[in-house]
Amino acid sequence: MRPSRIGAAAAPEEDGPDLAEALAALSDADLVRLEAVARLRARSVPGLDPADLLHEAVLRALSGARHRPPGLPLTVFLAGCMRSLCQDHWRRLQRERRVMVAAGETRVEAEPDPAPQADPERVLAAAQALRALRGLFERDATVLAILDGLAQGATPPEIRSRYGLSETTYDTARRRMRRALLRLSSDGARS
Repeated sequence: MRPSRIGAAAAPEEDGPDLAEALAALSDADLVRLEAVARLRARSVPGLDPADLLHEAVLRALSGARHRPPGLPLTVFLAGCMRSLCQDHWRRLQRERRVMVAAGETRVEAEPDPAPQADPERVLAAAQALRALRGLFERDATVLAILDGLAQGATPPEIRSRYGLSETTYDTARRRMRRALLRLSSDGARS
């Protein structure tokens, strides 16, 4: 096993044995699902190996760096860990790309690595999802502004600054979005 490129976690804590038993009890189908999630997540982050991502998620769970809520299925928990690790890795890459390198009196922005080719199927799915979200919130200008900012890859502070939103207004709009999406998904589940 290669060392992880994402980061190291602490030594296992007392919760480790229960989680270790749950990991050992995972079925082959569950492991295949987790590997598929790791492949899907790693595709969105340049230079990230899916096996490293899955191993790091397991390591962080075993070390106690991530705590599994009671009742949450282990596969869902590990998928969430992988999502979080990818987001952290992506943010780190973005920060590193923005670093300004001082060369005498001239400042030169560091050149970003070439982005991987976008998967046309994922681009189409993302465009359709964004169109559906905009339709769902067409009468809510604040939510539309947040969606535009998120679609451009902006962080919450950047979105608040760009659109002149207070932290309270931003958080309230995000809660409205979450509630509407939960209602939509629960209505869809009943149909």
